[in-house]
Amino acid sequence: MAQLSPTRSRASLPKQLANFTNSTAGLDLTLRLFHSLALIGSGLEFDDTTVMRCSIAASQIGLARRYLRFFGFIGCFQNVSDILATGSSFRNRAAMMDLFESTCLGMYLALEGTTMVSLPVSYRSQSKHSVNRAGQLHDMNIFLVPWYTPILLESYKFWFYAMCVAIARTVSVLLFGPVVPSTPKGSIDEKKDHTSSDYPSSTLVPVTSSLLTRLVIDSLDLTIPGSLLGWFPVSDMGVAFTMLASTILVWPTAWAKAQP
Repeated sequence: MAQLSPTRSRASLPKQLANFTNSTAGLDLTLRLFHSLALIGSGLEFDDTTVMRCSIAASQIGLARRYLRFFGFIGCFQNVSDILATGSSFRNRAAMMDLFESTCLGMYLALEGTTMVSLPVSYRSQSKHSVNRAGQLHDMNIFLVPWYTPILLESYKFWFYAMCVAIARTVSVLLFGPVVPSTPKGSIDEKKDHTSSDYPSSTLVPVTSSLLTRLVIDSLDLTIPGSLLGWFPVSDMGVAFTMLASTILVWPTAWAKAQP
């Protein structure tokens, strides 16, 4: 008599929530949700006390999120090193875009990290939306430095460029399909033996719906640095709702990845 394979029991909701919040990505996404809600609360027509409390909450949550990504530039630059080590960065479309995206993200995180313990002095940005307002919400305000605002502006530019590369990569996959890894040299029989399981999951053909979702999420996130730089005419409330929408869209994928 054939034996039935034991089915894997699904973890309880509290256990799944614990797995999610114990991961760095899950914790950051949870704080991002509260961050966007606090920003929305600070922009609504509540009484002055409620608005002030929402503004303080938004500033403290934003600072907490910066702690989580403080050393994120190390992973970005390591990814750049790995791509260059393979020697395929200028022969492979996907590798080249990954190289540019990781470089821009690493520069953004590294430059943003230098402003963690600084406070802007009398320097006004020429952009439409003042960066001083946004910067003071997220920094420790320990040292007075004259380079705070220009450095933060440059970091936002690299953030913007990284999001543009991510959008371009998704569009290229939708239009031209994913880059298929080259087949290892060998006999014909050896080539036939290779299956999709031999390659990393990142090289498998992604589902069109997931690509479209990723495109929407990245497009929404692009408005955040674009607004801070004054390149997009988006209000503070619009940025807050954009952050909330992208957080909700990415939540199911991040939740599933956090589960063992």
